[in-house]
Order: sequence, then C-alpha cells, then structure tokens
Amino acid sequence: MSTFAVMTFGDEQKAYEGLHALQVLHAEGAVTVWGSAVLQRDPGGRVSILKGDDEGPVGTGVGALAGGLVGLFGGPVGAAVGVTLGATVGGVRDLVQLGASEEFLAAVERDLAPGKFAVIAEIVEESVVPLDAGMEELGAKVVREDRVAFEADLIEKRVSARKARFAQLKAEHAEHRKQRAQERAGTKAEAMMQKLLTDQIDSTRQSLEYMGERYEWQLVGAKQELDAKIEALLAQAAGAKPEVRSRIEQRMAEVRDEFAERQQKLERARELARQAFQP
Repeated sequence: MSTFAVMTFGDEQKAYEGLHALQVLHAEGAVTVWGSAVLQRDPGGRVSILKGDDEGPVGTGVGALAGGLVGLFGGPVGAAVGVTLGATVGGVRDLVQLGASEEFLAAVERDLAPGKFAVIAEIVEESVVPLDAGMEELGAKVVREDRVAFEADLIEKRVSARKARFAQLKAEHAEHRKQRAQERAGTKAEAMMQKLLTDQIDSTRQSLEYMGERYEWQLVGAKQELDAKIEALLAQAAGAKPEVRSRIEQRMAEVRDEFAERQQKLERARELARQAFQP
C-alpha cells in the first residue's frame, strides 16, 4: 500500500537535503518514491509549493496532497483543521478523495508550523527504518498516512442512494399524473407540484449521468496511474541487486491488486448509474 510521508525541516536547505536523501533511498531500492514536493509555510501561515514533481499519472497522489494542503492551510494561522476556514473547495476535495484523516492533518499542521518547510512524498516501503533513520540525521521526523481510496469506498453507496431517489421521484411523478388524469382537471397547486417533481427528476438524472461519466474518467485515470507506476518499478528494478529486486517485484504485485480492487468499485458504480435509466 502507498503511504504519504510528510517530513518537516527548520530551513529550506535542510528540506532539499531531505529530498536528496529520499531520492538516494529510492535509488537504493529501500523505498519506491511515486512523487515528491517541497512546501513552505510562511510566517502568516499560508502554504506554498516550492518544488513539485512533473511525473504525470504516477505523481497524481502527491500532487493532490500538495494541492490539498495549500488549500487547507491557505487561511489565517490558528484556523482549526476541522473547520477548514480559508480552505478552497478543490483542496478539501483532494484531501477527502485521498482519505486523509483528521489526526494526520492535525499532525501536519502541528509540525509544519509557520516559518518551516516540508518534503512530502508518496512512497512504498516495507520498513519504516530507512526513511526514519535518514530523516533523523537531518533533524526531521516523519508523519505518515496510508493512501486510502476513501472516495472509492463510498461510490457504490452514493450511486445507489441517487438511483433509489431517481426511482422514487419517477414513481411519485407517475402517480400524480394518474391522479390528474382521473380528475380530468388539476388545481394550480397540483400543476406546480408536477413541475417541481419534473424538475427534481431532471436534476437527479443529470446527476446520475455526471456520476457515470466521472467514474468512467476516474477508471481511465487509475489505469494510466497503474501503467506509470509499473513502468517506474521496472526502471527501479533494472539496476537493483537480486534481494532488492524481489522486494520491488512484490511492490508491483501489490500495486496491481490495489488497482484491481479500485477498478471493481468504479465499474460497479458506473453500472449502477446506467441501470437507473433502464425501464
């Protein structure tokens, strides 16, 4: 499983030394680094990205985390993590999709105090010792959070609820039309109710259509990320020692398993959205 690691430093030079140490661990095969970035929190409490990877699909996770932290801590110093005052909608959405816990965000807010710097990375590691030891030498400690496809776990429930709502509205709309046909005339209030139901049905239909398209694109993005990660692991394994290569091959298997699970959830959600429009 991928892990987000946040390492905080007292000055910019140490942060870049930490980034270099992380790259050395990747070259040695002790960890696999999917992506990394260097952040700064200024005296006013605002977070900015000093350096970010341009790794394409393989770096989407750390890119979302960096953007989420910039959005979340974009407000004044002292804004509580749970309140997200000053946070952008996009930033909060990124953190929700990553499954970032309140405990993780509180630890990052505590360690990345105003005036400090951080290296953030998405990594795979079998042991925490290599990274912790390397960062300790530079005076930094590591805060970790497993990358959990939190939104993927809610997808089926969300689509099922919207599908049930759509069916309920259609049934209610049909019943009102039946009643009006029997009465041969409808009051102004009944006509207004019919219009409201029609509007609700159209809105829910558009929402389901959007969900279906969104999960289709998420599936495409997940496949691109898988391919990029496998390619990166193959490159890392090419020059590795036999014992290190075996660990990297195990990481490949885990990455494929994670994708298969996510693919199943996205395909199920897409199918549920399609079923909503069937008679």
